[in-house]
Amino acid sequence: MLTTPRLQLIPCTPAYFEAALAGHHILAAVLGVAAEAGWPGSEEARQALAPGYQHLRRDPGLAPWWIYLLVHRADQRLIGLAGFKGRPDEQGAVEIGYSVAEAYRGQGLATEAARALVQHAFAQPAVRRVTALTQPRRNASCRVLEKAGLAYEGPVLDPNWGEVWQWGRLRPVAAPVSVAAPLRAAGVALLLALGSCGGEAEKATAPPTAAPAAADGMVDAGRALFEQNCALCHGPDGKRGLNGAHDLTKSNLNQMGRVYMVTNGLGKMPAFKGQLTPEQIEQVAAYSLTLK
Repeated sequence: MLTTPRLQLIPCTPAYFEAALAGHHILAAVLGVAAEAGWPGSEEARQALAPGYQHLRRDPGLAPWWIYLLVHRADQRLIGLAGFKGRPDEQGAVEIGYSVAEAYRGQGLATEAARALVQHAFAQPAVRRVTALTQPRRNASCRVLEKAGLAYEGPVLDPNWGEVWQWGRLRPVAAPVSVAAPLRAAGVALLLALGSCGGEAEKATAPPTAAPAAADGMVDAGRALFEQNCALCHGPDGKRGLNGAHDLTKSNLNQMGRVYMVTNGLGKMPAFKGQLTPEQIEQVAAYSLTLK
């Protein structure tokens, strides 16, 4: 269990999942607390409970990297959900999300839960990066992630959700990476449902995506790598678009976002993490930012 000044984050065991699927009042009774109306905060989050339960039944060891129940300590009230997408992936990245009942929004509780998840993640040697996805517009969830120390990295395309915004935060020091398979399909659906809660949407403009200027040597090295690995689909000027390749001159992704895409791939775009070193991927990303 994770504890913050105002919250308890209780790992959702299979028994708690079963109680939740029977009704939030039943879950609250099992926990010995009251239940907030509208728990867990959105219909999408509620619908994600069943697949989350099935994955945990198949893999009980997933519990520390799955769903946590949010209980308000002073009120002794079940008010939401928070959690991870799954275990750290091959790059040591984990994804977080949250959902809070409407009556408890606007009080900094989602931020408190997100910070607890980030702190818990970075306490594990395998974790090098914490990420999150939100709907592609400014809303309360964006501000929660900013307060939790995550930075906007740019829009990405998810196979199930279409365009979403990606956020990330690196740990201060490097740590060994454990190889563990993420539960991508179920996790993305669940965490997008959790992360999409929030208040009134603000103006639908992206946060700043300007990247720091890259050294000339990095750009020059990146040009050669780009021509060898990327120009066939993107074209030498970044505009070609074969095999569904995006026009890089119109992309809003910053350096970190482009590094993520080149590393992991998406859709028809292959992952280059097995072909290029992390330094080479940084160089390719830096060069791609010069294509205008």
